[in-house]
Amino acid sequence: MLSPTTMPGEELHLPALSRSELLAILDSDPARAEEKYRELYQKLTRYFEWNRQTDPEDLAQEALKRGFGRLQEGQKITVDDPAGYFFGIARNLLRERGNARKTEELDDEQLVRSQPLFHGLDKHEQVVFLKECLRRLPREDVSLLSAYVEGESEAWGKKAGVSPGTVRMRIHRIRKRLEELMNVRGDEGRF
Repeated sequence: MLSPTTMPGEELHLPALSRSELLAILDSDPARAEEKYRELYQKLTRYFEWNRQTDPEDLAQEALKRGFGRLQEGQKITVDDPAGYFFGIARNLLRERGNARKTEELDDEQLVRSQPLFHGLDKHEQVVFLKECLRRLPREDVSLLSAYVEGESEAWGKKAGVSPGTVRMRIHRIRKRLEELMNVRGDEGRF
């Protein structure tokens, strides 16, 4: 399985093109090409998240693997932006999954959905939205928040050399900051 930091060719082991030749498809400058690869991976992951796939990272890796595999076989990219080529593969992956799913009719009672709880988003979209907001917080704040949710805030405070009262105050401030981020991002209508 490819990881977001794994470059194509490191795990594909295909002889036709070198890793640098594959990345040159994204940009002629090797450093920018690697950055564009990581960005493309993140965009593909987000694409699959928004399409409610349970394994968006794996699907993003599969799209990249198929795309670079086809390029290894000699296929040419016919679009101006190479990302469009990989998104076409991603769209086909979604179609493959859709065709593989068993379809069943829903009763009228099953069609009635519960009201979304936050900014008109269903539960899956709320999770994606929360992840986006958490990415905007400093790592230390996310670490403290995770420890608090897991009931380990006291241990986190001892490790950081912070009193329990300070930990509670920081949790309160982090929560307020997170609420602000969620309200601002929700009002903008983008996630």
